[in-house]
Amino acid sequence: MTLSEVDAISINYDNDDNRIITCFCGKKVLKTMLPHLKKEHPEKWEAWRKDFVRLRNKGWSHKRIMWKYRAIFSWSIIEREIRKMAEEERGTVSTQKKSDIKEWISESLPERTTVWNFEKRGNWAVHSGEYRGNWPPQVPRNLIAKYTREGDQILDLFTGGGTTLIEAYLLKRRSIGIDISQHAIRICRDKIAEMEDKIENRDLLSAMYRPRTVRGDATKAAKILKQLGYTEECFDLVCAHPPYMNSIIYTGSKVDLSNLGDVEQYCEKISQTAEQSFKLLKRGGICGILIGDVRKDSKLIPLGFKVADAFLNKGFTLKDLIVKIQHKDRSTEFYRSKNLPHYLLRHEYLLIFNK
Repeated sequence: MTLSEVDAISINYDNDDNRIITCFCGKKVLKTMLPHLKKEHPEKWEAWRKDFVRLRNKGWSHKRIMWKYRAIFSWSIIEREIRKMAEEERGTVSTQKKSDIKEWISESLPERTTVWNFEKRGNWAVHSGEYRGNWPPQVPRNLIAKYTREGDQILDLFTGGGTTLIEAYLLKRRSIGIDISQHAIRICRDKIAEMEDKIENRDLLSAMYRPRTVRGDATKAAKILKQLGYTEECFDLVCAHPPYMNSIIYTGSKVDLSNLGDVEQYCEKISQTAEQSFKLLKRGGICGILIGDVRKDSKLIPLGFKVADAFLNKGFTLKDLIVKIQHKDRSTEFYRSKNLPHYLLRHEYLLIFNK
């Protein structure tokens, strides 16, 4: 495949600093040429999307792909399209393996206060930040170590890149992860396989604690797990790191929380998730959910408080409220140099509930 059409595309700015793109066909479009490409050049757009996947599988970063395409598309668009191709199974996206694993178990001290500040994301075992939006491994490690014992059962309702499952495996807890995204499930399974392939101290892993994964909707978790032999009130710890509304869109599914931009619809789904969590958790069990606030049309939506209300209304008791400091959030970094009328969000809430 050639990129001669990319070379023929030009980007200029008018007197008001509006971005004007001249397509290889000669038509001028404002700001983004995606709608034009999809409508007028669908075959070319599909070929470019496949090339995104090919380059990613070679180990290229999203930003490197962006520059190959001369910044016609942002890295976030490229990342989104690669994820969509994987979800639609129109292109095999390989999980990026770690070339150098220096340690398998974290030696960081357990958290003791209600403010958690991890300046560096945990990098032990096969953990990585490849899956956008996944929580740092320090979060599930602290929850698992504090609230469970060896052999206990853990449920992750939004398993994402598999961070919780990796920690459960290393800490000898039984675990299962649910996610609406087939791409996420594939990444989890690849990560587990990579652990088993690379680990030298075989005593760290036991087959009886090998994590399970299942594709499904968290709002129907009890029904899904019943089909796999799980009963209600069988989990010692439920973990949840749901999408923050449509801040990052993961799939095209209508039941995916990341497709919901309406706060009331989102909270209704979260309420259903809370109900499922309550059903599946043992009496005295713990549910930990990480959630952040969002801005929409320059207005702050206190999503953390709304999610807390949803869980409290389903019978949970709030045991602890932890403020987690965000580091290297891409949207925060992008707007840091802008003169905004409001403060940039740098906090998330880790809500810890008791049944």
